[in-house]
Amino acid sequence: MPRGRPRHTGDDEKCRLCREAQESVAHVVSGCSALAQTLYLTRHNAALKILFFEMLKGYQLADAIPPWYSPVQPKPVYQDDKVTAYWDVPVFAEHLQVRANRVDARFVDRENREVMLIEMSCPWMDNRKQKEEEKTLKYAPLRLELKRQHPGYKIRQFNIVIDALGGYSRSLKEEVKTLVGSDRYREVLRRMQKAVLSHTLHIAKTFKVMC
Repeated sequence: MPRGRPRHTGDDEKCRLCREAQESVAHVVSGCSALAQTLYLTRHNAALKILFFEMLKGYQLADAIPPWYSPVQPKPVYQDDKVTAYWDVPVFAEHLQVRANRVDARFVDRENREVMLIEMSCPWMDNRKQKEEEKTLKYAPLRLELKRQHPGYKIRQFNIVIDALGGYSRSLKEEVKTLVGSDRYREVLRRMQKAVLSHTLHIAKTFKVMC
């Protein structure tokens, strides 16, 4: 992985891919707009699907959990008579004007009368807290819309923030424990870390080849 800025000076200090910001380790692995919808999204999905499949198994919507390195991708919808799980499916607003209507994953638990929104992010390590706050604020109108769509249901948002180097806050442990149980959360987090770190290394190597 490159350390600090690559060996170029003056005007060439800007990122050689996006030309928008200074090229640094933080920028390359988490801040380059040229990589946002490709390598960053792949890393994001690789980590999130580990948690998603664990929750599907817990709700008996899936029989098996793929290995953390598996290329298998979730289907958009899983459901039975008690729970419906959505992967990257927008919510169609019925009551409010909602601009941010596409959360990463969503579980509608009819038995326990609860809707859980799951949002994943892999920022630079100094930006974890900021990203959590951004996600909470961004989806506030959606939470209100869902409360109106599901009267009497508890609406909860879980911000799953694991930075590009695999770090996370203490509060994330409690959130993942809530989602998958006290007997599984450590192993789930370990596999999510593996996925993030593996993809971050791939991003750094790919950037070096591309530039």
